Order: sequence, then structure tokens, then C-alpha cells
Amino acid sequence: MIRIGEAEIRRVEELQVRRPVAGLQAPPALVAANIGWLAPDFIDPADDSFALVFQTWVLRTAGLTVVVDPCTGNGRNLPVLPFFHQLDTPFLERFEATGVRPDQVDVVFCTHLHCDHCGWNTQMRDGRWVPTFPNARYLFVRREVERWDPARAGHNAVDYNVGVFEASVAPIIDAGLADLVENRHVVSPQLTIEPAWGHTNGHSALHLVSGGEALWFTGDVFHHPLEILDTSVHLDGGDDPAQAALTRNRLLGAIADEEAIMLPAHFPAPHGGRVVRKGEAFGFIPLGS
Repeated sequence: MIRIGEAEIRRVEELQVRRPVAGLQAPPALVAANIGWLAPDFIDPADDSFALVFQTWVLRTAGLTVVVDPCTGNGRNLPVLPFFHQLDTPFLERFEATGVRPDQVDVVFCTHLHCDHCGWNTQMRDGRWVPTFPNARYLFVRREVERWDPARAGHNAVDYNVGVFEASVAPIIDAGLADLVENRHVVSPQLTIEPAWGHTNGHSALHLVSGGEALWFTGDVFHHPLEILDTSVHLDGGDDPAQAALTRNRLLGAIADEEAIMLPAHFPAPHGGRVVRKGEAFGFIPLGS
């Protein structure tokens, strides 16, 4: 558990996959200069791989229970990504082990609408996708919904996200549980949705302030600490890599200046950390260091 002021954050893991460090397109000299602290948590030197952890955050603050990025979901038809295709994990059992039942969730927030960030919005029952969190308001940034709605003229489909809107977003809208919010949105006195565009056109972050402390749920702005050290480093698969790099730099400055914790969507243990300025660049201090 992570505590920020009076807020508590717990983690629910769906699965992990390993990816080659080469996929980050990081300069070899940058990797070599930092391997001393990146290994073994963030790089396995044995095979030059790193872990992507697919996980959901459960936040309790000031009487609200908030789910951030509800992973991929079971039974999804995602053949382009075999590690997600037709999953069958005990995610809901792990979720309830946090002490929260799905019907106790007040708010669901997806940083963006890629398959691994909105899947458990719904679950299959009696042959149809129905809301997993039936008493929650689902906060979707309007710009992100418009990016992925296949009914919109000029929709730019990507193979790894085909069918996701229909299974994980449209049923929530049809059930009357969705609130389409603008680029900046105050959820509560403690929580604000902030733009973090690039990885997708409407990607957003969630900013928490409680008891004089702060935390940012940064979604897929960062997949690996190397992107903190050099904001041009990135995984393929985003909408606008140049904008994503600008967003990384801007958020790193805000997080460092606020002395906040950052919780990216996919970091392995210890899952998050603090950002420090190093001249015009930034460094990363993992939680517990």
C-alpha cells in the first residue's frame, strides 16, 4: 500500500510480460551508464529485457473509492497481442483482496482507451458486455473517446485496439454510467484530471493532493525509467511520439517541483518513485530507495 496524506493506494496485478530493452530505442551509452541501479528491477542484464506489469490502482481518498486503469479483462479477442488474447485471470478475486468490492467503487478513470487500460470496465455476462463497477461513474476524457469511437468520420484504427471501444467503452455509455469530461476536470478537491497527450491524442493523467503530499498517476506517459532520463526514448505504438516527448518533459518538471510521487501504469516493483532535476534533465529515485 502507498499512503499519500490521508489517501491510500493499493495495486491489483493482471499479468506481466517481458520486452527487449532494444524496443525502447535508448542510446546504449545511457543504458550502460545507469545499469547499476536499473538492474535487476528495471532491466535484466541476463537477456537485456524489462518487465511490463499490467496493473490497476485502487485509490481511497476523502470518502471516494477510485479505480485507475482497469487493465485488459478476460475473454477479449485480441489476437494481435497474444499475451492479452482470451485472458482468463483471477483479476476480480485479486481486486476484492484489496478490501473493495466492485459494487463499492465510486469512480473509474482510464488514462486512455488502449485495450490494457479499459478492459475491466466491463465483463461478459449472459453473452453481453456489462459494467464491472455498476455503481461507479466512469470518467472518459471526451477527446479520448472521440479518438477511438469507430463511428466517427476519419477514425484512425490500429490493429491492437480493434473492438475495444465496442466491448469496453460503448456499453458504459449505453448504460448511462459515463461522464465525458473536458481536458482538465476536477473530480474532487483532492483529484484532478490533467492533459498528458501524445501516447494517445487524449491521454490524461490523474493528480492527487492530500495532506500536503502529491502523487501523479501517469498512465503510459512513461513505460520505463529510461524515458525519465531521456524523454526522447519511447516504445512504439503511440499516436504522436513527438508530443509524447514534450508531455514527458512537462510532467517531469511538475512532478519534480511538487516533490510528488509518480505511479506509471506499467513499472515493476517498486512501481513508482520520485523525480529530481539534474540540470536540464531529470533523475528517478525508486520508492524505498
